[in-house]
Amino acid sequence: MKKSKLIVFFIPVFMVLFLILGIILFPNESITSAKEGLNIWTNVLIPSLLPFVIGANLIVDLKIVDIIGFIINPITRFIFNVSGKSALVFAISTISGYPVGAKLASELRINSQISKSEAQRLVSFCSTSGPLFIIGAVATGMFQNSELGYLMITCHYLGAISVGLFFRNYGKETMTKSSHSLRVNIENVINTRYSNGQGFFVLFGNAVFNGINTLLMVGGFVIVFSVVFKVLSLFNIINLISYILYIPLSLLGVTKELCYAFISGLFEMTIGCNKIALVTSSPEVLRAVLASFLIGFSGLSILAQCCNFLAKTDINMGLYIFSKFLHGTLSGLFTFLLYPVFKSTQLVSNFASVYNVFYNNAIWNFYISNYKIILPLFIMVYILVSLVFLEKTSSKIKKSA
Repeated sequence: MKKSKLIVFFIPVFMVLFLILGIILFPNESITSAKEGLNIWTNVLIPSLLPFVIGANLIVDLKIVDIIGFIINPITRFIFNVSGKSALVFAISTISGYPVGAKLASELRINSQISKSEAQRLVSFCSTSGPLFIIGAVATGMFQNSELGYLMITCHYLGAISVGLFFRNYGKETMTKSSHSLRVNIENVINTRYSNGQGFFVLFGNAVFNGINTLLMVGGFVIVFSVVFKVLSLFNIINLISYILYIPLSLLGVTKELCYAFISGLFEMTIGCNKIALVTSSPEVLRAVLASFLIGFSGLSILAQCCNFLAKTDINMGLYIFSKFLHGTLSGLFTFLLYPVFKSTQLVSNFASVYNVFYNNAIWNFYISNYKIILPLFIMVYILVSLVFLEKTSSKIKKSA
């Protein structure tokens, strides 16, 4: 037997045994961390996710996705090279949050409504957080600054759109225009909708049942990863990772406390954002950038939830995780660039004495002094590059076809 197969087989076994050993050695701490995960699930995730999950299931079952998809198909086909129904998944994800986008994308693929390449392009940008979490939970509840939430949510969606443009040419597949008129397509959807004989209340009951099961699964992941993080902390593994990460980040002025908070967010996004917000010794802009990265990346807990849905399809999960890392990086970058607009002149006076290592330098001061000129130029260049990229990829696909 090959060594690679043995390694793949035994790594999950050792991880589970390690977790069980940690729970046995530290039962009180494990119970406390499980209660913290349960508290996040009951107070944050259920109220914010359950109505949207049920609504999203109904939208799919009632064929509303198909009808709206036909209407917006020309726009989404040009921008993201996906069908209209796929772009509607992105819209639902921006409202409802994790892991609804990945769930709907996997269902479209399971039902063979989209191709493998389109599904891969879709999940690269349709798995997003929702406004209720970013503005309500993170900005208002954790950072005590509701206005910061509007900056973070703007950068979060800009990052998602940028990733969608980056993956636009994946699979070298061109979305073809429908051969039927809009009216014929809608009539076909309506006929299909009533062909199964299920009424509204049957579909509503199924949506509630599936929504509750989805939330139970989400809660299980949150609780398990809360315990995992606690066990790793008690074994000082998190401290070791934080120290390794602190070595390069210390050049930017990042403290060990902030590194530890950031590492916790890589496991569970909500816990990490809360810990980052509590590190008040660091400036708000850096905490906002790190929180934006975590929300875009989503953390191992949410990645595991999304991969649970995607594993039922032929979507490449490694590529999906890379797209989430790219989403987090771009969200943090946009937050950094747009923060001067958010803070205006107050930013200049606050940073010189608080964060000298990172911000008291010629490049940063030049950017702050001239951001009203540099930022519009950056936006113009970004739009221009995006348009050129769209044009080139479209021409390449046409030539290959």
